[in-house]
Amino acid sequence: MNRKTKYIFRPLRLTANMLMLIVNILAALLMIASAYGGTVDPYRSAIPAILAMMFPYITTGCLILLVADSFFFRKTSLVIVAAIIICLPPLLTFSPVNLPHAPLTENEKERSFTFLTYNVLHFWDCRGVQENLSSNATIDYILSTDADIVNLQEVEFVKTWPLWKVTPEQIQLLAERYPYRLVNVSNQLAFLSKYPFERVELTDADDYLLSHMALFKMNVEGRRLYVFDVHLKSIGLNPEDKELYMSLTKDTPRTEAALRRELGKVKHQLLSKLASAFRLRADQARYIRRFIDEKLQGCNVIVAGDFNDIPGCYAIRTIMGDDISDAYRQNALGPTITYHLNRFHFRIDHVLYRGDMEAVNIHREPVPSSDHYPLLTTFVWDKE
Repeated sequence: MNRKTKYIFRPLRLTANMLMLIVNILAALLMIASAYGGTVDPYRSAIPAILAMMFPYITTGCLILLVADSFFFRKTSLVIVAAIIICLPPLLTFSPVNLPHAPLTENEKERSFTFLTYNVLHFWDCRGVQENLSSNATIDYILSTDADIVNLQEVEFVKTWPLWKVTPEQIQLLAERYPYRLVNVSNQLAFLSKYPFERVELTDADDYLLSHMALFKMNVEGRRLYVFDVHLKSIGLNPEDKELYMSLTKDTPRTEAALRRELGKVKHQLLSKLASAFRLRADQARYIRRFIDEKLQGCNVIVAGDFNDIPGCYAIRTIMGDDISDAYRQNALGPTITYHLNRFHFRIDHVLYRGDMEAVNIHREPVPSSDHYPLLTTFVWDKE
């Protein structure tokens, strides 16, 4: 290319570089805002919480942009690299990097217990009635884990149900395996245990806050343990809302008018429900944190269940404070999801804990019968 040609194309190259720099800066700012959206109280604004839900998708877009930059705009790529460094803590919460824990020693096995949390969708099968099955797939999975403590959500009863293949044999096995059981019809929470427990009354709050949580006190291998079984406020989407969301996530062309109509529906139908749910979960989280601080000081505590929100959200940050850990963040390798229907692919089930114990393993099993996947965690008590 001669000097004259270079002179002609130089302004174009400078303009392209400037445009890409602006695009990278905007993408980096959006990534940072979504990474730390969970630090903002949803009563101040629900927009950061909505951005936080989009964090994995925004991050994926930034990574694609980084690859393009590395080929054509190498200096500009430093903007995305800087954003990734700034967002590293939320990234590692979303997609942890941990080596597998070594097999438990005999001594550790004696000090260990397993904890299963699972939203079981009322023991329905989200695939529909499975004629080829002779028993309920969800209950079969629960029995196969032989977990010491089973923490369930969306359960009204545990009894024989021919339509959904819940057999008398399964009910008998559950009763034999878990002699200590409680099923609360009003809040659809169930707790099955190999260890004796008692329910702790939750007070000093309106019923709407306490309607889907329960607290249990138990003795596990000589150690006192408190377990919060939670099913925090859901978005409450109806079939029309879900259809709207699925239509938005379909990769099909739309006219500008059709896109505007859909976005208008999103604003009125989805975003208002999201904002309301974020705020109620914040209230529920503040109650749980306050209860732990005021009445369970120095106690071993597990808070687990269906949080209906993502890692790093305001509710989870509130509950965790400075002294509660996320079992998945400590033990897992890579991202995962625990809800899998209607293209709402998020990790919304969590196991949080503190005390004289350590979570050494957590496993998500892709059992297809419920709309949620279960989390099975192994805890080891500290040496006395």
